[in-house]
Amino acid sequence: MVFVSLWIICFWTGCASSRKAVLLAQKDPIALVSVVSNYDINWKDEESMSPNTINPFARGTLRGDDDKVMVSNAEDLITRAEILIRESMAELGVINLADKGRVINSRTYQEARINRTQVNQKLVKPEDYRLIDFRDKSFFSSLAAETGIQRSMFVEFIFTKEMVSGLFKTGNSRADVEMIIYIYDSARKTLFHKTLHMRSSAVMGVASGVYSHSELMGLFESTIADACYEFVYDLQQ
Repeated sequence: MVFVSLWIICFWTGCASSRKAVLLAQKDPIALVSVVSNYDINWKDEESMSPNTINPFARGTLRGDDDKVMVSNAEDLITRAEILIRESMAELGVINLADKGRVINSRTYQEARINRTQVNQKLVKPEDYRLIDFRDKSFFSSLAAETGIQRSMFVEFIFTKEMVSGLFKTGNSRADVEMIIYIYDSARKTLFHKTLHMRSSAVMGVASGVYSHSELMGLFESTIADACYEFVYDLQQ
C-alpha cells in the first residue's frame, strides 16, 4: 500500500514537472482571459461590515480625513492587479502574455458565455474584461481559431486583511493575498494550476478598526507583485 501511494505521488509530481517544462518551452503568447476577485476586502475570517456597526469613537476618527476608512473594496485594486500581472510577466520574461486588445476585442471573447457563479458571487474585474466561463470548452478552441492564441490564463484573487498584533483591531495589520492560477490549452486541458498564498512583509497601523485606505492598497499591490514573482519561480522549479 505504501509503495502504491509513493508511486501515485511520483506519477503526479512527474506529470506536473512535465507540464511545466512544456509550458516554459512554448514561447507563443498566452491570453490573459480573466482576472477577478472578491469585492469586499474583509478582515480575515469575518463577514462584511455593516455601516451600522461602526462604533462612535471610530466615526469620530473618520471625520475630516477621506483616506481614513473602516471598509475597503477591490474595485480599483483589481484593475491594478491586472496591470501588475502584465508588468511582472514582461519584466521576468518567462511567460509571454498576448496583447490585451487582441484578446478582449476578439469576437470570441465578446460573445463568450458568462460565468454566472461569479456574477452571483459579485466578483469584480477590470473594466474592459468579462466574467468568462472557464467551463465553456468551445471558448478555448474558438479563441485559438480566431486569434491563433493556443493557451489561456484565468486568475482569481482573494483579498483579505488581518491583524498581526494588538487587540480589538487596534495595533498592526497586513494584507493577505490568495492567487489562484489556471492555464488551459485550446482543448481546455489544464496545463498549469497553482494556488499561492502571500502576506505583505510590511504592516500598517489600525486604531479601533480605522486605517489608511491608500496604505492598505499599497500593501496589496506589493503583495500581488510578490505573488506574481512566486508564480514564475514555481514554474521554473
